[in-house]
Amino acid sequence: MLNQPCHAEENAPLIQLVMKPNICVLSEAESQCQDLLIAEWKAQNNKTYSLCLYQSPNKTPIECWQNVNNGKTEFTQAIAKTTVFELRDMNNQNLLGQEAFQVINAQKKYQRSRRNPWSFF
Repeated sequence: MLNQPCHAEENAPLIQLVMKPNICVLSEAESQCQDLLIAEWKAQNNKTYSLCLYQSPNKTPIECWQNVNNGKTEFTQAIAKTTVFELRDMNNQNLLGQEAFQVINAQKKYQRSRRNPWSFF
């Protein structure tokens, strides 16, 4: 019987992407979030990558980095609904990391009716 080492990090992502903030709550008067976003990524294995950050499903990158093991960018984006940001390899477009930016509507779930239920007029 062979003793094989147990690799707890086998299922861990190679690249960790963090979006700050990663949530936005819209008021009743707002239709979209207009925020300064910070995207930060780091390779867990200290290997260098050539990557681009995309807002899915857009084909135009927000920012690209070449032959580095981490990166950071700040950008302003208008976002109306929950969206996913993706880190893709520059050469073959493989998805290497992703993070969701959640948009929540803070509209009242239960609005009071305009008339009393017992009123006939």
